[in-house]
Amino acid sequence: MFETLKGRIPKSIDEDEYRKFAVMVALLKQEDGLHVVFEKRAGGLKRQPGEICLPGGARDGNESSETNAIRETMEELKVSREQIHMIAQMDTLYTAYDNKVSVYLCELTDYEMTYNKDEVAEIFTVPLKFFMETEPAAYVNTVRLLPPDNFPYEQIPGGRNYHWRDGHKKVYFYYYKDWIIWGLTAYVLRGVMRTLKAELPGIECGNLVV
Repeated sequence: MFETLKGRIPKSIDEDEYRKFAVMVALLKQEDGLHVVFEKRAGGLKRQPGEICLPGGARDGNESSETNAIRETMEELKVSREQIHMIAQMDTLYTAYDNKVSVYLCELTDYEMTYNKDEVAEIFTVPLKFFMETEPAAYVNTVRLLPPDNFPYEQIPGGRNYHWRDGHKKVYFYYYKDWIIWGLTAYVLRGVMRTLKAELPGIECGNLVV
């Protein structure tokens, strides 16, 4: 009766409880090698105005995570699908605030630094080499469980004196010129750089894109 489980691809047990997002690490060839494209979010946005981020956003309906990343990149950078050359899906980030962030790596071609002014205030690039050679500053945050008022303490050993364990999560910061790249964006970049170093030994940043 369990034959159908053979070959099953495992996923996170609480997969359905996460909000789904996707971001794109978009590479752009410049005279001094490959650069990563960043956005400064528009000041009028309700969520995280003025923050530095990668192209990306929430999943729309039942679209795939790759379609999600491509759609958001097209909308925010005002590029066509033909300008986005997908390289690979990178590792996934699960946040402490219930977001699942799928990460993709691509090359942009014929990009003229265009952007959607409703969502983006400014576009800038940072050399890929900088991230490959720089370890971000790290600060440790405490993640603490706060049960709701109606939590059934009487049903657990120790009741209200139950000892909940704290978690810890690092928050990363990259400093490049006048730009501060931190939080989820820095976490994603650090993960992508670690993958590139591990899986492409001897990588030369100017020759990464195939």
